[in-house]
Amino acid sequence: MRTRIRRGVAVALTVSALTFTAACGGGSSDKGDDSAAKGKDKAAGQPADKPAAATPLTAEQMKAGTLTVADLPKGWVSMKNPASTDEVPKADKPECQPIADLMHDKIAGATMGANADFTGGNGANQLTHQVMTFPGTGAADFVTPIGEASEKCTGFKTTMEGAPVELKVAKLAAPKTGEESHGVRVSMDLGGAMEFALNVVVARQGSGVSRLVFLPGTPDAAKELDDLAKRAGDKFVKAAQG
Repeated sequence: MRTRIRRGVAVALTVSALTFTAACGGGSSDKGDDSAAKGKDKAAGQPADKPAAATPLTAEQMKAGTLTVADLPKGWVSMKNPASTDEVPKADKPECQPIADLMHDKIAGATMGANADFTGGNGANQLTHQVMTFPGTGAADFVTPIGEASEKCTGFKTTMEGAPVELKVAKLAAPKTGEESHGVRVSMDLGGAMEFALNVVVARQGSGVSRLVFLPGTPDAAKELDDLAKRAGDKFVKAAQG
């Protein structure tokens, strides 16, 4: 994708002189090293064993699983974001790298579907949704480490737009979607009472992955996340199973 949401999924945030754009989408990228997906507790609703390889989603399935304005509550409209940097974020802590990877538009090994960008709250709130697919067990190899990182990583330092930044990470409660799903909140202290907060919900169904990025800009916007995540998750799962 070459349209991004100012907030990811790529990374660039503009705060004064700094832009932090969490990209949600992109073209295909070269396959990188796959990280082994560790087992999860069945009681927690996560797979106990590494899933079997699944057939990649088709372009039609990815398109069908991506949100449109018609799927959203009243007040949301489509928007188009500017191109983001190709800079790949590198976390200074190994346990945080899956979170840093999540915030870049080019996910190693994935075929990316087109991203859908929206704005609400008279332009104050931003939302982006993208569906991607992986060969083999790539979807689990990408998603499972994010859940593990959300339990261990509380923050990391990286470089964006050539400037060093420090990000805080917190596990985010979000509706369970598909075979596995996780939510993380990535934030930056802007000084005083100001804070930039990016909410990301990622879900896996078969070989497909849904990535929802929400940047609340109004006081009560954060309360909308569960509803938005459920809408995105339900549409994605239905398309991936179809």
